[in-house]
Amino acid sequence: MKMVPWNQRGAVWLTFAVFSFVALWVAIFLPQYDVGEYHRYAVLAMTPPVFHHWPREYPALSQFIFLLPLLFPFSYRFSFGILTILALAVLLNIGMKRHGFSWGMKLIGYLSLGAVGLFSQRYDIFVSLFGFLAIDRALQRQWCWAWIFSVIGFLLKLFPAVFWPVFLIQEWRETRRFRWDRLALSLLTALVMIGFQVLTASHQAFTSFRYLLARPVEIGSLAASLTALVGHPHLFGAFGSVNVRAHGLAHLIGDVLTALGIVGWLSVFWAQWKGRMELVDAAIITLGILLLTTKVFSAQYLIWLAPLLALKKGNMGFVLAYALTSLGYPVGYAVPGLFKWVIYIFTARNLLLTAAFAVFVWNRTRSSASPLFTEGVKEGVDH
Repeated sequence: MKMVPWNQRGAVWLTFAVFSFVALWVAIFLPQYDVGEYHRYAVLAMTPPVFHHWPREYPALSQFIFLLPLLFPFSYRFSFGILTILALAVLLNIGMKRHGFSWGMKLIGYLSLGAVGLFSQRYDIFVSLFGFLAIDRALQRQWCWAWIFSVIGFLLKLFPAVFWPVFLIQEWRETRRFRWDRLALSLLTALVMIGFQVLTASHQAFTSFRYLLARPVEIGSLAASLTALVGHPHLFGAFGSVNVRAHGLAHLIGDVLTALGIVGWLSVFWAQWKGRMELVDAAIITLGILLLTTKVFSAQYLIWLAPLLALKKGNMGFVLAYALTSLGYPVGYAVPGLFKWVIYIFTARNLLLTAAFAVFVWNRTRSSASPLFTEGVKEGVDH
């Protein structure tokens, strides 16, 4: 555990306070659609018969996040914003104890550049918290907790499931045992949650999966960016976002990117299997592939990545990509006349992000001789 001097901790918490003030100001004076949707889900859940309504586009556990603001004596929007700030405070407190002052400053820096305009109006910080806890526990070889936190994150917003192959391979490298039981229990937990939905509202059991599969190519995705570069995209609104179509070209590009993403994942897992990639590197690249090769890349998804990127040295490509994300959303949506350029702003962001990941992979390749787990404190093995 790293001891952070009080003056350094004070600098982080002061920066956190400024970030929190701005994020809450945005929530109050520039309200966005999502929090209203969360409120609607919470009210429906408490409408008799209770828990017979679930979020249509989010996993079931997200409902309990949406219900929490109802416990506060303030407006739902303000209460939700306070909860996001508290979640970030918890993340900072835990992360700095393990990874020091610079980690905290880099985290706030990434979030300030890429997410301050929407941070307190999305629930992604809760998912990011559990995703980071999963990786942090894996670094400490506390595998049981790593899987538990990743499962909680998965039940909130699915993405931490991409860490499961990384965990399986890393634990095998250390123990020469594949812990299929951990994977089986994780999947069983997901099935139990789905079963609970079936019992309470059978028509909503798989809505989050169906919703994701049915979504068109979203404007922030790399598929939309490539469509804008090679075709003539048409923008339309659906599924609570702006989307792109171009006579089937956008979906074709999206399918090709998905296939390339699968190949990319297999390459990462192979490199990790052969001992040429550390756990944090594998987790960052695996998550990056997910962001760049799926058909939906909403601006808030970079919140998932920020705590992991903060574990590594700075990369100007990532910094610029985060800044362009805010320029695309919410600035591009709010400033008159700028919206027509949003797809090209996101195109520049995605190309920068792709280049940043390429540099990241190149640097990892050059340092592949370094021993595993140099980034974490080796504490307590949990088999």
